Amino acid sequence: MTRLKSNWMIILSRKNEKKTSFIARDAAPLRAQAHLYLRDKIIRGDYKPGARIKERELIETLGVSRTVIREVIRQLETEKLITVEPQVGPRVRIMSASEAYEIYLIRATLEKLAVSLFIENQSEKTLKKLKDSFRQLETSLKKGSPDLIIKQKNKFFEIIYLYAGNQVLSGLIDTLTCQSWRWRTLGLTHPNRDPKRQQRSLKNLSNLYQAILQKDISKATLIIDIEVKDAQDEILRLIKIDTGVDNGLFR
Repeated sequence: MTRLKSNWMIILSRKNEKKTSFIARDAAPLRAQAHLYLRDKIIRGDYKPGARIKERELIETLGVSRTVIREVIRQLETEKLITVEPQVGPRVRIMSASEAYEIYLIRATLEKLAVSLFIENQSEKTLKKLKDSFRQLETSLKKGSPDLIIKQKNKFFEIIYLYAGNQVLSGLIDTLTCQSWRWRTLGLTHPNRDPKRQQRSLKNLSNLYQAILQKDISKATLIIDIEVKDAQDEILRLIKIDTGVDNGLFR
């Protein structure tokens, strides 16, 4: 599973010293850590939609080659986080309401399947992992820190995906994860966000956790539908505020 890492091991330049990198001088680790760094910046909103990605700045900041940066940009383009425009270069991809609608629709379907498989395959070990993760998620939702909430939500669902026991399903969900994180960040940081949204989310996820403990697949999948629909409605509402466009998706 691909996971965000905020502790990427990069050492920035010191005064009067040449810029170096802590990461092993090996092509794959260099590329992987540079990818995590830039993806994290995009998902957290440090790079706004439409913002240019300047190769030279990344090369200087990370201490890697232009080749590595361009490979990372190609990977992020595949993940639909970046678009490369002729004579302009790479920019952060601007998200549309129709994409958000489609992503949440697919996400609900895949998450319901993952939860069903997790319940069927659960063991004392996997339930213990889920319990520990849920307690951390509860704490993060009560504290209200966007970064912490996203991190703990991801951990909670990663356990479900991992122990669902289906690698193909896990891979499909992972493909949507990068884009979903951007929506979550928007929903948690937007100045016009619904202040009661996180309370509803905590209630939904608490009910989901209890349904999993009870091995109630019907109840668990219903809760997934409720939570994803609520998240979808909130994101579409915020996009409408930002764009002023109503293309029939906003209800």
